[in-house]
Amino acid sequence: MRRIFSTLMSVVALTFATEASAQVDFGGTVFNNDILGWGDMYNLSFTSHNYGTARSMAMGNAFTALGADMVSASLNPAGIGMYTSGDVNLTPMLQYTESKMKGSEPYYLGASRGDQDFTDDTLRFGFSNFGFVFPVFRSAEAVTNINVGFVYNRIADFSHNYMGATRNQPYTNTMANLFCTLSNIDGLQTNDDGTMNFGNDPYYWGSVLAYKNGLTNKDDQGWFVDRIGEGASIDQYTAVETRGSVGEYAMTMGMNFIDKVYFGISLGLQTLDYRREMFYGENYNYTERPSGDVMPYQLDYMNYMQSTEYSGTGVNVKVGVTARPVDWLRVGVAYHSPTFYSVDLFYKAEMWSSTLSAGNNPDGYNVGPKGYMYDRASTGVWEDSGPYSWEFRTPSRLLVGSAVTIARRVIVSADYERSWYQTLHLMSSPIQSLNYGATMDKVFKGSDTVRVGAEGFVLPYLALRAGYIWSGNTLRDEFKDATFTHPLTTSTSSITAGVGLKFSEDFYLDLAYQYNVVNYSGFKTFYATDANNEAQSIESKSYGLSTDRHMALLTLGFRF
Repeated sequence: MRRIFSTLMSVVALTFATEASAQVDFGGTVFNNDILGWGDMYNLSFTSHNYGTARSMAMGNAFTALGADMVSASLNPAGIGMYTSGDVNLTPMLQYTESKMKGSEPYYLGASRGDQDFTDDTLRFGFSNFGFVFPVFRSAEAVTNINVGFVYNRIADFSHNYMGATRNQPYTNTMANLFCTLSNIDGLQTNDDGTMNFGNDPYYWGSVLAYKNGLTNKDDQGWFVDRIGEGASIDQYTAVETRGSVGEYAMTMGMNFIDKVYFGISLGLQTLDYRREMFYGENYNYTERPSGDVMPYQLDYMNYMQSTEYSGTGVNVKVGVTARPVDWLRVGVAYHSPTFYSVDLFYKAEMWSSTLSAGNNPDGYNVGPKGYMYDRASTGVWEDSGPYSWEFRTPSRLLVGSAVTIARRVIVSADYERSWYQTLHLMSSPIQSLNYGATMDKVFKGSDTVRVGAEGFVLPYLALRAGYIWSGNTLRDEFKDATFTHPLTTSTSSITAGVGLKFSEDFYLDLAYQYNVVNYSGFKTFYATDANNEAQSIESKSYGLSTDRHMALLTLGFRF
């Protein structure tokens, strides 16, 4: 069974079960990539419903009371009952994301960015929405019509890069020192012949890689660092690339009762795909190198790459009702059950390094002609799947909305959504003793989301649209400025706009643009916090993160 150390700073030290004797908390983005942490569960559950069709997105997805749009299947399925004909459409999407890592120095030497936040960007193509809706029943009775549909809506996207650097750190503030501390505290052992196996606990694979690359060494007294001199100045580099999305396939049904009351229900199947490449590197620089007699082997650089993949499915149910008491007013309410996920995890790691043989090579290593030797080691792939998969439950959501029609030419709509992130729950995992419940309740609170939108027909065949989406901070007040192991999504805002064209009664084309800003909590690349002696603590700088995302959507549809 894998044993897990704390992955949060001491203010939230109850994250993972730790041995009572352990007085050092280990964490940071380079740690605990081999599990589904509570922060991962939260980030994978964070949705602000800012995707959909081009029409809905251009109006800020304020569609809890509006309907006759494919996004209704994932917001308020009562809107499916408002269709008066069949509909099929497709919405491709182009997305450009710029990530800003705050508090970082420029990643590349010679860059002329000064003290500005370092940025990285990605360009992605995908699908925001596709599906069909068709009527299965029509009458002049109380049940006016029943519509059914199959709809795909993207509800979250994880594609972005961020990278940064810290330079001129002291020789004691390195990953070598951190892995040395961990190896000593947990009593890691080498084999009789000096080799070291990876074993069946990937938490320690980083320590094994460090030993195989010369970052740490061991004798009868314990673990130590002997290839970094006191005069070394350390440059540290971090680069993270994430990819993936959450898509929802909704089987939906909507009913219309005499054009006054609409009821709908959706069964959602969500597909989760998330991949994270975590790179961390260190360069060891000297103004004057130590003597080869004193330090025969001197590290030049170390690179550490970790790959984590989550792949899973979840199910949920959405129900909703919309009332139209008068022709110009609609009021809607919807409830989203928690999504129950089963997630497989795949993890692997690799480390490579360069070491200068500055003396007479007393250990007889294979040294190149310029005096350097190179080490490289890779782990296998750790897999949690099948009966050892991770299962968790996302928050439930309540949505209310209203829409007003003015002179049959202008629509104004507004939504309010409440999500209870403190109810995130780990139902089962390969680590039986793991329980995140207390942490979730301590760190998170209910989150508010507001969506507003408007549409006006300037010509019978041309509509102009605009909208706004805002999601408030999910962290409790005492944790708004806290530093965490990984960046946590905290709040988002989006400005939207678009146009709609009707080529005929059957064909339509919608275009939309969205500018989206996402804010994240502070985080650290690594830390080993000593509760008894702060002077012995090892930690990186604290960083911040935000993303600016530009999205362009095009929906081509046919009604029949």
